[in-house]
Amino acid sequence: MLNRLQVIDETVLFFIQEHWKNPVLDHVMVFFTSLGNAGFLWITIAILLLFSKRYQKCSVLLLTSIFFSMFLGDEILKPLVGRIRPFDKFPTIELLIKSPGSFSFPSGHAMVGFSSATVLCYCNRRYGLIAYVLASLIAFSRIYLFVHYPSDTLGGVILGILTAFLTIYILNLVYSGIEKFHKKHLG
Repeated sequence: MLNRLQVIDETVLFFIQEHWKNPVLDHVMVFFTSLGNAGFLWITIAILLLFSKRYQKCSVLLLTSIFFSMFLGDEILKPLVGRIRPFDKFPTIELLIKSPGSFSFPSGHAMVGFSSATVLCYCNRRYGLIAYVLASLIAFSRIYLFVHYPSDTLGGVILGILTAFLTIYILNLVYSGIEKFHKKHLG
């Protein structure tokens, strides 16, 4: 099964390399991937939401989800799975970005992006849908740029969405507990 997945991953990667690569898309994909570096876009959005009284809770949800996604993906799953990146297996492919130093599964860009988009969609459906489009472009850029296999990205998407749902659930319990405490003890 894993061999079959590897064949599918490589087939998709090389199809993109042979049929879609061009100078315009190269620049576009480098731009989108840079938005996802270290969660930059999503952290910036979360910080901006802190200044809106209406979306402060959303900001806390977003920052927490980003943290959990980064921790789970980078500190636990990547070292545990230990999958080498496509450019390590096929070193003749020239990278357009600096080669990442971590393992390949799951894609952190996809995981953080879809975790963030899910939280944003929970807070505001319209903005969340825009966030899903951005997260999709960032996730696809990782495949296009030959730093992730498609299954790394798909795994990041699924894990990011699950992380967001878990974060929303846990923090809503915390907020509910705080409200009950306030009503009971502070009046």
